[in-house]
Formats: sequence, C-alpha cells, structure tokens
Amino acid sequence: MWLEETLKKFERILVVVSHSQDFLNGICTNIIHMQNKQLKFYTGNYDQYCQTRAELEENQMKQYRWEQEQISAMKEYIARFGHGSAKLARQAQSKEKTLAKMERGGLTEKVVRDKVLTFRFTDVGKLPPPVLQFVDLKFGYTPENLIYEKVDFGVDLDSRVALVGPNGAGKSTLLKLMTGDLVPLDGMVRRHNHLRIAQYHQHLTETLSLDMSALAYMMSQYPGLEEEKMRAAIGRFGLSGKAQIMPMGNLSDGQKSRVIFAWLAWRLPHLLLLDEPTNHLDIETIDALADALNEWDGGLVLVSHDFRLINQVAKEIWVCENRSITKWGGDIMDFKQHLKKKSGL
Repeated sequence: MWLEETLKKFERILVVVSHSQDFLNGICTNIIHMQNKQLKFYTGNYDQYCQTRAELEENQMKQYRWEQEQISAMKEYIARFGHGSAKLARQAQSKEKTLAKMERGGLTEKVVRDKVLTFRFTDVGKLPPPVLQFVDLKFGYTPENLIYEKVDFGVDLDSRVALVGPNGAGKSTLLKLMTGDLVPLDGMVRRHNHLRIAQYHQHLTETLSLDMSALAYMMSQYPGLEEEKMRAAIGRFGLSGKAQIMPMGNLSDGQKSRVIFAWLAWRLPHLLLLDEPTNHLDIETIDALADALNEWDGGLVLVSHDFRLINQVAKEIWVCENRSITKWGGDIMDFKQHLKKKSGL
C-alpha cells in the first residue's frame, strides 16, 4: 500500500507489469494490452480498460457480423445471377466490384477472445463442526519470543477466512499450527478425526522433479491409477495436451503452480490452506482460481496480499498482530482504508 500511494504521486514515466488488479487500479492511467503479437492502448485504470475493451469488442463483433451478412448476400446474388439476363448480370458485376472494394479497404476481424481457464476442486461433502479448533493456544519459536498467546477460534467447512497482518506477524506460522507441522507451547489444536487438510505454499513448486512431465509426476504421486484419470485431474487446472507430457522444467512458473493445485486437489481435502497462491498466476488464472474456490464446498483459510482475490472469496477477515487474532468487522476494502489512515497514507 505504501508503494501504491508512492507511485500514485510519481511524476515521471512509470511502466509496471503486475497481476494485481487492485494495484493496477490504484496507480495506472493507461493500459497496454498485449495480444496476437500486437499492442493495443487504452486510457484509464484496469477496470476502465476492461469496460472500454468490452464495449469496443461488442461494436467490433456487430460490425463483423454485418459485413459477413453483406458478403454472404452479395456472393449468393453473384452466383445466382452472374450469368443471367444482361440487367441481372450488370447488377451482379456491380456487387462484385462492391465486394472487391470492401476487401481492399480491409474487413473487420472477428474478435479473438482471451482463453478462459476453468479450475475445479472436487466436492467432498460435510463433516460435523468443529473440524479444527484452537483452544487457549500459545506459541513461539522460543518461550521468550511469543508469536501467539491465548488464541481461541474454530474453522468449519463453510469457513472462508483471509488472514491479514504485517510480515512477521505469524500468518504462515498459524497455517503450520493448523496442519500440525508446528506444535503449540501451551493449549491445544483439535482436529476432526476424518479431516483432510491440503496446504499450498509458494515453495511447493521447488519440490517438483523438473525432468519429469506433469503426467508422470502425478502418476508417481498416486500410483495405481489410470493414466486417463490423471490426465483429467491435471486438465481440471488448465494444463492440457503437450503441456502434460513435456518436462516440467519447460513449464512456466504459473503452469508449475497448476500442477501443484492438481496434486493438492486429488487428495480431496476438506480444508484448503493457501499461502500466497497468486505469486506466479496471471490475472485470468487468479480469477479462475477464485471461481473454483467459490463453487467448492470445503473450508478455506487464505493468506494473500491480493486484495481482489480476498474480496472474491473471503467471508471473514482475521487480523494477525500483537500475539492475537481478531475478526475484522468489515470487508477487505474497508480494511485497506483502515490501513491507509493508520499509516498516514
């Protein structure tokens, strides 16, 4: 937020590449859209770009359809009457000239839509609450330096929680306490006996065997399953065709992240813990992830600096600071305004 406010006042040329829509909305006065080896220029921030582009594409498609209807009608007339009576033949020749003139002048191109990604997590049904509970929890990496003290809360399968707070406040630590990777100094963490938890963090992609393909990796992780099932599992996260069978070292960081999501989803978790899931994802992929999470019936705890993703998926905002966790009364955009005032921005 400090960076956003600083760049708003930057009085020189700024060129930024970012997948954070909220950040782009805050600082940009122009957007350059890269598509089909061409650059298209728009004025305004990201939301204004989306609106203007949608309007232009709608008008372009109307013009395209009108031209195609005219061309089709003229070609049909020429084919029917080009060799008829002298009068009809002259009219057909006139339409041929009109058609040639339209083609020389350049016809309107059909709108090329961006590829729409669709992710899907398999629904897992319900477990009776509470599925995960912290009771009077105390934790610190040493007893002298506590990160949490007297923490009480519960997470159920209808929970959609975003953890916010400054770096070092213990957001990732809290996720590790949920999974059992860390043990509290005092108090307890109660988990439902049948609870399955899957955690995403940005370092998971470093565990991939880069000389293996995504398909081979999934089959090695879940042996005994049919190849077609594994292909479908990876395909649910937007990785298809050659991308499934080429060495993962040749995949982009975003594609590697999708392999990890496919790997996690196949475990059929009741509760997803996502720690900075958008670091390698583009805007379209972030939106696809949000849609998948909103359609899924499990519980979610999210750590993210992407205000838009939090706004799309979180029902509750929990603030981690001062050794405690408190529920924020509003939504994430209210919290952003609170941070601005608190920081004097």
